[in-house]
Amino acid sequence: MITALKNIKSKLFPKRGLAHAETIFTHTTKAERKLLLQLASEAPGHALEIGSYLGASSCYIAEGLKNRNAKLICVDTWQNDAMEEGKKDTFEMFSLNTRDYKQIIEARRGKSSDMATANSLEFGFVFFDGDHSYQGIKTDWESWKSSLKQGATICFHDYGWADGVQRVVREEILPIAKESGSLPNLFWAKI
Repeated sequence: MITALKNIKSKLFPKRGLAHAETIFTHTTKAERKLLLQLASEAPGHALEIGSYLGASSCYIAEGLKNRNAKLICVDTWQNDAMEEGKKDTFEMFSLNTRDYKQIIEARRGKSSDMATANSLEFGFVFFDGDHSYQGIKTDWESWKSSLKQGATICFHDYGWADGVQRVVREEILPIAKESGSLPNLFWAKI
């Protein structure tokens, strides 16, 4: 039975690691995923991703953590709550897509603010890619900012078009950023 399952998985997912991650549907660009990998590999300690969807960016962040003793905590409802594709449960696909990083990735299913109250880790890297409304991203930031390590790197996806993300970056992040940069749709800062 176990051999049969492995054969099925190898036929469905013949590529491993980042080669497989390249085949996962995502709203991030290749340049954004490469930057996430680089920034996660340079950041101190554990990483957090808010809004993990199908796991493409999760794989890149986990790859950046792979050579050290750090975890990636992925927080999502996996119900497509704020996705244009509409409501559906995507947790099983996320789990299959990230299986090569199961020693690094810990999935926490629920609302970001609820998961923050039960958190005991400090993070050196955070990727915000959940609810992009002003109230949604502001709540995510307020919920998790006390869990950031000194010198942490934070990234915000959909910065190029989401007014809520742009406003939180302008009001909350730029005043405390020691260094920052951006791609057309991704903003990052070291704080």
